[in-house]
Amino acid sequence: MRKLKVDLDELAYAIEDASWETDYYLDLETGQVVMVRDEMRRELEAIYEESYDPETEEAFDLTQVLEERALPEWYQQALLETDRVEQEYPSRYISLSHGDSHQGYRDMEDFIFTVRDERLQDRLWQAIRDRGAFRRFKDTLARYPREEKRWFEFKDELVRQRVLDWLASENIEPIIKPRPTQDPPPPVRPRLIEEVLIFVRAASQLRGVTRIALIGSLTTDEPEPKDVDLLVTVTDEADLAPLATLGRKLNGHAQSFGRGGEVFLADPRGDYLGRTCPWKKCGPAIRASCDALHCGQRLYLHDDLGAIKLAGDLITAPPIELWPQVIARVPIPQDVEQGLIP
Repeated sequence: MRKLKVDLDELAYAIEDASWETDYYLDLETGQVVMVRDEMRRELEAIYEESYDPETEEAFDLTQVLEERALPEWYQQALLETDRVEQEYPSRYISLSHGDSHQGYRDMEDFIFTVRDERLQDRLWQAIRDRGAFRRFKDTLARYPREEKRWFEFKDELVRQRVLDWLASENIEPIIKPRPTQDPPPPVRPRLIEEVLIFVRAASQLRGVTRIALIGSLTTDEPEPKDVDLLVTVTDEADLAPLATLGRKLNGHAQSFGRGGEVFLADPRGDYLGRTCPWKKCGPAIRASCDALHCGQRLYLHDDLGAIKLAGDLITAPPIELWPQVIARVPIPQDVEQGLIP
């Protein structure tokens, strides 16, 4: 059995992630978990098709090619890492299985059986019926702090055991890495601002998009924002599929450094529509956990209006409009001005 230093938290996150646009691999040399996104694979393929000539005698230097393209440093590193995985799979890298939303539902069921308060137990059984089960389960437990804490511990233990079982199935004996304490994590604001810039450049080219605004904590000087929130105004005829793809990329990139990203939608009349759909495939009855009120009625619109709703004045007068013109209704943070304002 191979002994390998691993981070159980990293493995747990990877195994629980149900996104089908992201794959995770375990590096058998370092024990690190490597994330590879579909868009990185597509970008890498395009670079090879454009720059690699198998008939030339000159060695192909991917690092040099990326430097010549003047891509952001983090983006270059992600492409290089993707290339290493492609070149050394499965000798050095092995893939982790995708998360299973059905397993998450079974975990909730298993926990409910352990609840001693019959009244709460009945409420939880009621909460996990039909669509929106995960959100209703979470909201119900939020009113019972002790049971909520116990749920988190219960869930962590289940996931930990799944990780250990997977390692055993791969003939790996884990040596648990201690949590690092010396180096603080890098600041997230610059990375979130970079993600906003990438989103705005792409979304502004989509037909039916008439306005893109920045809302939420990035419009303030909050040093450690939890996420990036964008408000996009779209016409009734706009195709939301490409916009939802950009939204999933935004969220996926932000999740890679412990944050999140949301794209909120409004129409030109100032009505709040909902959010972009988080799933790659959208349609009624595809996912039992979807809590959209009219799932599939307008493809890739996640109208979970019972859970989240933006105020009318926020829609009509968002803090910072980025496109098609810059309109600031609050003091613009210096990093936002430098990174996003032409």
